[in-house]
Amino acid sequence: MPTGNEAIESAVRTATEGGFRGRLLARGQARSLIWRDGQLPPDAPNFAAQLSYDLLSYGYSLLDMGLRLLDGDGNPDVARSAFEQAGEALESLVAHGAPNPDRDFHRFVAAAAYHLGRYSARAYSMLRATIDDANLSRGERCVALLMLRDLDRAQQEILEWRREGSAEDGHLTEMLAAIPTGDEITDDGGDDDEDVGADVIDLALTDNLLGALAMAFLALERGDAELMGQAVDRVDIGREEAAGVSMVPQWWCHRLTAHLLRDLWDTSFHQRLPLSPNNLDNAEGWKQLRELFVASAIRRSRAEIELWPSQLDAVEQAISSNGNMVVSLPTSAGKTRVAELCILRALAKGERVVFVTPLRALSAQTEVSLQKTLAPLGKTVSSLYGSIGVSETDSSFFEDRDVIVATPEKLDFALRNDPSLLDDVGLVVLDEGHMIGLGEREIRYEVQIQRLLRRSDAGSRRIVCLSAVLPDGDQLDDFCNWLTGDAKDGLIRKNWRPTRLRYGEVTWRGTHARLDARIGDEAPWVENYISGFVPKGRRTQFPRDQRELCLATAWRSVEEGQSALIFCPLRRSVQPFAEAVVTLHRQGALRSLFKGDKAVLADALAIGAEWLSPNHDLLKCLELGVAVHHGALPTPYRKEVERLLREGILPVTISSPTLAQGLNLSASAVIFHGLKRNRKELASSEFRNIVGRAGRAYVDVEGLVLFPMYDNQMTGKAEWNALIANQAGHEMESGLLRLIFTLLARLALRTGDKSVKGLSEYVLNNTSAWDFVRLRAETAEAAAAGQVQWNSHLASLDTAILSLLSDGDVAEADLEDALDDVLNSSLFQRRLARRRANQHEVYRAVLLGRAKLIWANSTPKQRKGYFLSGVGLTTGKALDANSPKLNQLLVEANGAILSKDDIKAIKAITDFAKIVFAIVPFVPDNLPKNWKAILDAWLRGQALQSFVAEDQDSVLRFVEQGFVYMLPWAMESVRVRGMANGDILAPTKGLPDTTLEDMELGVAVAAVETGSLDVRAALIMRTGFASRSAAIKIIADMDPNFDSTQSLRRWLRIPEVRKATEDEAFPTPETHRLWLEYIQSVIRTSSARWSAEQEVCDVTWTDDAPSEGTPLRLIEDEEDSQTIVTDAEFRPLGTVARILSPGRCGLLRTTVMKGGKVALRYLGPDDLWAEV
Repeated sequence: MPTGNEAIESAVRTATEGGFRGRLLARGQARSLIWRDGQLPPDAPNFAAQLSYDLLSYGYSLLDMGLRLLDGDGNPDVARSAFEQAGEALESLVAHGAPNPDRDFHRFVAAAAYHLGRYSARAYSMLRATIDDANLSRGERCVALLMLRDLDRAQQEILEWRREGSAEDGHLTEMLAAIPTGDEITDDGGDDDEDVGADVIDLALTDNLLGALAMAFLALERGDAELMGQAVDRVDIGREEAAGVSMVPQWWCHRLTAHLLRDLWDTSFHQRLPLSPNNLDNAEGWKQLRELFVASAIRRSRAEIELWPSQLDAVEQAISSNGNMVVSLPTSAGKTRVAELCILRALAKGERVVFVTPLRALSAQTEVSLQKTLAPLGKTVSSLYGSIGVSETDSSFFEDRDVIVATPEKLDFALRNDPSLLDDVGLVVLDEGHMIGLGEREIRYEVQIQRLLRRSDAGSRRIVCLSAVLPDGDQLDDFCNWLTGDAKDGLIRKNWRPTRLRYGEVTWRGTHARLDARIGDEAPWVENYISGFVPKGRRTQFPRDQRELCLATAWRSVEEGQSALIFCPLRRSVQPFAEAVVTLHRQGALRSLFKGDKAVLADALAIGAEWLSPNHDLLKCLELGVAVHHGALPTPYRKEVERLLREGILPVTISSPTLAQGLNLSASAVIFHGLKRNRKELASSEFRNIVGRAGRAYVDVEGLVLFPMYDNQMTGKAEWNALIANQAGHEMESGLLRLIFTLLARLALRTGDKSVKGLSEYVLNNTSAWDFVRLRAETAEAAAAGQVQWNSHLASLDTAILSLLSDGDVAEADLEDALDDVLNSSLFQRRLARRRANQHEVYRAVLLGRAKLIWANSTPKQRKGYFLSGVGLTTGKALDANSPKLNQLLVEANGAILSKDDIKAIKAITDFAKIVFAIVPFVPDNLPKNWKAILDAWLRGQALQSFVAEDQDSVLRFVEQGFVYMLPWAMESVRVRGMANGDILAPTKGLPDTTLEDMELGVAVAAVETGSLDVRAALIMRTGFASRSAAIKIIADMDPNFDSTQSLRRWLRIPEVRKATEDEAFPTPETHRLWLEYIQSVIRTSSARWSAEQEVCDVTWTDDAPSEGTPLRLIEDEEDSQTIVTDAEFRPLGTVARILSPGRCGLLRTTVMKGGKVALRYLGPDDLWAEV
């Protein structure tokens, strides 16, 4: 056995190399992957008979060396690598091994090893499913509960131990007294006497360990380093005593516990979140938020105590710095927690926060996540409703919400029209901030960030970018330097994730499918992974194609206790999956996976029936335990599906490419339906983002990524291997640069001149350069596609130029200098600097040439209107040309809604849509022939079931894109363009001229977005109520009187509404829970808000009062209806007259005062004492 730190570290490094002892660990993990209860499937690879023994000795040897390194102040990183592999070795032995009496103890040790390796989520996953029936001692069970972060249950175990009195001095004395003295003669030779003596020592050691754990738990609740030190010292004493009497399990348990507590404290919030961060003026505000944050985190059902390794490096930068940050962590590695700490700092300074997400679906998820953290701190979080524009509701939220969640488009439009909205925002978080590219959204996003960085108050605002797929090399350098202002410490990057990944292929072989997995150089397989059969309801074998093989793979995963996520590269592939699930279930090929009470599905089914139909395939899938998720789902229904997924109710998810854009869905196994989109292979960054969804922290130790192959297997496997091997990050070339390059490439083909000088002169001196011209070798089809792309690129370029130059009030002679100024230090400039110097001229020439064309063909007022609308020259000109008619229709629509003339309102909105749906970019991707009928039903608040039944996918996508996004954008564009130009409406005889500013123009947008012409119903939906039909019913039943967010809140508080809310059938039985959630979020009840309350209590002490400053506990005694005062180890010391509330959710800290009273500090809502 090696001695001395250098020798031990060398031994650990050797033992953790991949090929050690003939790839021992890989062989163990390969066997574990296909092992079930210690049995291998038929035709499995051969494994050595002594593999289990070798893994056991290897795991414990590594664990011992790691612990000896820590004991000797050796390299902690080397020790943690030993712990990780020790955990993996022991896990591979017990996870699917044969049952035996020692299996649970080895599982416990494996979990402890993972925890010491700072993989606490893996430790949790190891113990989660077996803790109730595990063959563990009392002490081991309590340590396991600590690793499971179930502090309440662990402390209840210790309290029960105290009540049993098994280790009280009197009881131990009685046991010892019962042992005969040396002068007495016994018949059994003394073996039982030795057992009694061992039992006494075992009880004493257990009592010592449980007492130390109780002290440690109290230290974690109080943030008391001294108390934690005392607890660890007690454990160390027990370890020495256990070693002296050769009690090996007790020795291991004490040894592991001491190091667990030390490391847990070292990574805890108490230790890592500073009490007084640097560069923070409001230190007192920070301390208050910090205290509530730590307290609410530890009181969650799964206590949150510490930071992960991926977060430790970021915490100092997040809290103690004002500088911009780029946080690059793998998917599921804890980026949101880093963002939360940045948010805490901003809130402590009295600043507000904007959290930008790329999808409205992700905005909803982010809102839920942030509310969970910030609501106990008394902070409010809201997502901005709708896709674009700034409604009265949005303005209200901007004014009184602490954190606003929005998409880039929503925020961009808001800031174009009212830059002051950001004045008191001290932090902008860019989630999935790598959204840089050639597409219109990406270019807008890049320009939007540049405008944020160029604001005059940019120095007072922090930007934090989160991403999982940033590249290496100079693209990363330039991106980070752009966002952080060339800060040396602006990038936080760590390649750590809480679960490990495994890849595998499921290959169809005619009658069955074979699973081939990859674990290092090992390649275990299961030959008959899926067996084909002919279901009763059909004549052909199941599975019979790629889709069915994916479904069979998902069902097999669920059979093994996993959850599965099927990823479809094409969104249009998702709906056929839903139809297939329903059909295959009816035929008997797939069983239902749903377990439990179907009442948990009620809300989702009710909203789904409202939008789809009661018998829709998506709802039938829900009832079978399958979630079908894609971006075109109605937002209220999608939110409910996501809630079910968060709660782990649905074991299978079928998802579209929205998953790659950061949507927080994950599963044990991710199954790829395909590897291409429109015949083009998935980008490596997208593949990595999807792969990162495999393996759920605190559920799985590892995630499995599978690619089923029904046919074309050689090609499929080659593509699969290439994607796995490709580690490239997301392409981070400036989208503006790529856009200009794309335009130049076509111009070069058109003119036959590739020279920098020639192209520069062409775009600067030739207005026809911007006209589309078909190339000589181009087919008609290619030319048509090329023209669409050319026009789209020009629109993006125009929008970028107008956005960069703001309202366009720049003289044409100053354009070149103005462009140079606004692009100074931009990503465009940084990436351009990487190219040859002689190329710079032509890129600048394109910008300048196009800017001159815009200026030559527009007035300052027009350009301001285009900028405020977020459109380019061509679209702006089209709006100008149609402005008289569009302005009038917009006024008519709003006026008719306010006067409750539904027929006139619908006609005006329909006529308006007829015009704008022909103007790019307001043209929906798919405009149904009956779109007017759909719009009529939508505005009347009618269900869309009859339309959806005909073509569910296209109709829902049209509603989401056309009504919720495109048409409101067009309405807002017409409004702000008209105001910027001072448009005068058609004159009314005898009245003065009227402009758009004189009119109420916000209600039509709300009607179109929400699907209701009633202003009140629209307002209820805009402020967060999820059911459209229920909102309309509320208005019809109660006829309330409110017209603003403030008056709505007042109405929600009146007695009639409170009384109605008590009725479980209000507004309908299916939507009552949604209504309760809505009420709480809108009127901001204090029930969820925590605070620090202090009071003093008299105590009836059993003996003398402890010394001043002693930390104590208060626990409820429900049998005797009293509150007991105990010491840190749960030993009773006295009673308090008042009764604690058994349902309290906060954290209580009790300390002895001078004179024998106790001071109570309760961190929580107003629920400490029971109601008398």
